[in-house]
This record gives sequence, C-alpha cells and structure tokens, in this order.
Amino acid sequence: MTESPEAKTAEIKISFAGTEATAALGTLGLERSDGRRRSIHFWDRPQGAAAGGAVTLPLLDRGVILRLRRDKGERGSRPEADMTVKLRPCPALPAPWRKDREGDDWEFTVEEDRTGPAFTPVLAAALQAERDAGDAHDAERSGSLDGMLVDRHRELLGAVGLTGEGLGGLTALGPVNAVRWKQEWDGLPRAVAIEEWTTGHDLRFLEVSVRAEVPDAAETGRLLLDTLRERGVPPPQTGETKTRAVMTALARDLAP
Repeated sequence: MTESPEAKTAEIKISFAGTEATAALGTLGLERSDGRRRSIHFWDRPQGAAAGGAVTLPLLDRGVILRLRRDKGERGSRPEADMTVKLRPCPALPAPWRKDREGDDWEFTVEEDRTGPAFTPVLAAALQAERDAGDAHDAERSGSLDGMLVDRHRELLGAVGLTGEGLGGLTALGPVNAVRWKQEWDGLPRAVAIEEWTTGHDLRFLEVSVRAEVPDAAETGRLLLDTLRERGVPPPQTGETKTRAVMTALARDLAP
C-alpha cells in the first residue's frame, strides 16, 4: 500500500536568473572566493536535441532527479561528494519511505519545496548518500552513473517503478559550476543558504533559501522577501526554477 509522505519542514527559496542573479550577487556583496565551490552533474535520457526540436527529459518529467555533487576541495579542505535521488513532486510511497530516515552514509528526508514569489508548496523527497570524491570525479569524466547509486537509492527508485532498463542508457548532463555560501541574517530564524549556478551557456542562477517548520513556512517566506528588500534586493520577476532550465540547456549541447 502506498500513501503520500507528510513533510514536517519546508525549504523556502527565492530564485534569481540572468541579470537579476548578477545584480543580486553584487548587492549582497558575495565574494566567490568565500564560498564553497562545487561541480554538479545530472543524469537523464534527453530526447529531441538531435532533431533540433524541443528537448524533453523523461526522468525529470516524471519528477525524478539524479544529481551528483563534488566539492572542489579548495583552501585545504578535504574533497567531498554526494549522490542524490530526488522525487519532486513526490508521489505516494510505500511505508518505509513516508518519513525521514538515515543510515551510516545516507539520509532520506521529506519536505516541502516553496519557491517564491508564489511559495506554492510542492512535496519533495530526497535520498542523499556520501560518495568517494575520486570515484565521483571518474563518473563525471566517463559520464557513467555506475557505482554512484547505493542500494538505498535503488530501493527508492524501485518504489517509483524505475529499475533495470528504466535506469539504462542515461546521459550525464554537466558540469554546472556552483558556489555556496551560508550566512546568519537578522530577522530570520535559521541560517540562510545562497547558491550560484553557472554554465558555459551564460546561464546564471542565484538561489537564496532558508528552512522552517511547515506551520511557520508562510511567515518565513514573507520574512525572507522582506529581508532581501531591506538588503536592497527586489523580488525576482518570475522565480524561475534553476534545475529544469539548466538541464534543458545542457541537453541541447548533445545535438550534433
């Protein structure tokens, strides 16, 4: 029997794209040298790019995101990597996957994604597992997902009908160059995470996010917008989500 998981926490996000992202980065006074640098790759089965038509991403279209992140290991820090399977929107799941759980090197969380300015709640579930940074680098270079998915990933994917051939023939999409900062802002109850994504297509996104308990999510969204305004950053015009835009642009690169 499957049922929809219930989220206890929410991630409230404000996403800026293009020139809005560039302006917000400057207004917030963020220095890339102060952030944590990452390389990000996604896996999907792009269709339509070679024919010059609209690009489709079958896994993303069914709400499945396969993402590998690898820290650049700068400034003397130890390189780290993680592989995440994310379900957004999250479908009904069997009992073991309806609440947060964790193991020695993996963590499964259920939460609401709320992206401004509308902040419409979308249920999301993610299983993140630590991976060896060297193996992750090899996966980036080869484009192969083999060895990056742990057993728990495969169990979760199996719960939504992705096994065997459903995970075959996947293509790596990347790299996305990311820089992440974490700051404490007056007026907000928790730390603020800020992440910039750039690609070779002159795509740029800047996402500002903070987590809250679900009953406090609406108020936290209002506080986040107010705090950005106080810092001289107006709300974005659209709040475009970065994942689909970036994956689609990377998939277009596959056209001969």
